[in-house]
Amino acid sequence: MQHRKPAILRLKKYLFKYKFRIMLGVFFALIASFSNLFSLTSFVPIFNALGSEQKIQVIEIGPEEKKIYEKYKNNLPLEDYEKLYIFWIDIKQKINAYFEPYNNKQIVYQIILIIIPIYILKMISITASIFFLGTAGFYATRDLRNDLYEKLNRLNLSFFEQERTGYIMSRVVNDVHLISRSISVEFQEAIVDFFYVVTHFILLILISWKMLIIILIGVPILMMPVNKFALKVKKAAKNQQERLSDLLTHLQEIISGVRVIRAFSMEDFEEMRFNLINEKLYKDTFRGHYYHQVGPAITELVVTIIVVFFLSWGAYEITKGEITKGHFFAFFFTLMFIMRPIIQTSVSLNLLGIVGAAAERVFEIFDHPNEFQQPKDVLPFTGLKQSIKYQHVYFNYPTNPKEEYVLKDINIDIQKNQVIALVGESGGGKTTIVDLLLRFYDPQKGEILIDGIDLKKYNIYDVRKKIGIVSQNVFLFNTTIKENITLFDQTKSDEDVINVCKLAYAHDFIEKLPDGYNTLVGERGVMLSGGERQRIAIARALIHNPDIIILDEATSALDNESEKMVEEAIETAIKNKTVIMIAHRLRTVYRADKIYVVEKGRIVEEGTHQELLEKNGVYKKLYDLQFS
Repeated sequence: MQHRKPAILRLKKYLFKYKFRIMLGVFFALIASFSNLFSLTSFVPIFNALGSEQKIQVIEIGPEEKKIYEKYKNNLPLEDYEKLYIFWIDIKQKINAYFEPYNNKQIVYQIILIIIPIYILKMISITASIFFLGTAGFYATRDLRNDLYEKLNRLNLSFFEQERTGYIMSRVVNDVHLISRSISVEFQEAIVDFFYVVTHFILLILISWKMLIIILIGVPILMMPVNKFALKVKKAAKNQQERLSDLLTHLQEIISGVRVIRAFSMEDFEEMRFNLINEKLYKDTFRGHYYHQVGPAITELVVTIIVVFFLSWGAYEITKGEITKGHFFAFFFTLMFIMRPIIQTSVSLNLLGIVGAAAERVFEIFDHPNEFQQPKDVLPFTGLKQSIKYQHVYFNYPTNPKEEYVLKDINIDIQKNQVIALVGESGGGKTTIVDLLLRFYDPQKGEILIDGIDLKKYNIYDVRKKIGIVSQNVFLFNTTIKENITLFDQTKSDEDVINVCKLAYAHDFIEKLPDGYNTLVGERGVMLSGGERQRIAIARALIHNPDIIILDEATSALDNESEKMVEEAIETAIKNKTVIMIAHRLRTVYRADKIYVVEKGRIVEEGTHQELLEKNGVYKKLYDLQFS
């Protein structure tokens, strides 16, 4: 089995495409973090100055720092960690020297004048970080959704036949939405929180590394329950998305089959099915929500325990003179501030599990094989010049056992401008034969030749453009008649549309509609009758002037009057075309140049209508059943 990267890592392809925006967002997040760090520490001298007559130091130099600095001045050897303090102490002394001429009130006033611009800088930096990181995430989501839709357009038909509609919709809509929020909003917040924690931890180290080490030793032990909750959240999120997919699938089915449900009084049964799915969704959703909320609460408890311990120990250290009151407040305020980023980080870890589950579901679709891979030296197809030939074709659907072929040894010869018909009982393989010509599937054995060249060597998109299809179940988009005929091809003029509609006997009834060719047909063409939809389908098949026309039971679902009109339209449409007709009712295939009788995946007879009647075989039995 091919090893694949974890789904969460595969998202970086999309996110890092906008690395310049990410770099700018990270830069501004860092500026915001340093701005906040400075604004927090600047309040320490203000608190020290309030109600005090004694001249304050703007930045206090603690007892331990004084000892280190004395060693430095006396050229005594320093520990590695002590060397880090020297640079920090020099900065403190320079700042204190600057404020030396001012009294306490003037110092407070000067600091306030500095704090306000710092907060403005922080606000601007946070806004810029949100913009750059947020837009990078949303652009990445846009690209992911585009690629996902493109992938759906390239997948094998068997994928759509096996998977439920709700399953696919859930991945394109719900899962991508979860990913979108995670790599935009949560990603930006996680970056800012990360810098808050890192930079403020550095300050805590400079103030008292001993206190911080004790805190860091205790945190991993106390955070173990949070990690367990993160795993539970991921599992619950995956179950929730699966239940949501089931719900969407069920809704799609009951909406599409509402007539059947009403006709057979199935309302109570479908309500029961819906309630079962909804109950499972409720349980998984609540479970995910519960774990998601309890996780941060546990984290908050951990941080609170740490803070309480710190306050007790800090009071003891102040009493001993190991730390000044100013340093204590600076450490305390900083530790209190990073409580929220730490809690939010635990939330982000939970969300990472959720987005990982969503990403796995999305990339499951990406990992499905495409419809086919066309060779680089694929041949253009400009139109049928001679013939289409099926030579010893065997085919089996991917879901069927390999030894049982749906089509067996199919041999068909279709000359240009010839009309051939495929007839036989339902399930015999007639439509499958046509599907192979469109390369919805490829045969396992044999080949299909167009003008003597294997179909696989042609650009299949060129081939499909030269084929027009009119099927029994006409699908119309919920848009105008014109757009349903042109399929949104802007190169087709109104005159082109009118001409093919006249050939399809559709122009007259379209002209009588309120908005003519701009009339909306409703979902699946519900505003039109069956015969009108079929004539629209014929016009659609003719708009690109195809060389080959496929008629798949084009009149079988119509009443007699509509059937007659559609047959007249077909008679006009198929002149000078190569036509493949699929039919159950034999009255539509009398005039075919050759008829192939398909039974259980084999061609059991072939010939003209009269020749087949004279053979007194399968075709004659079908004829007698229908016309006796």
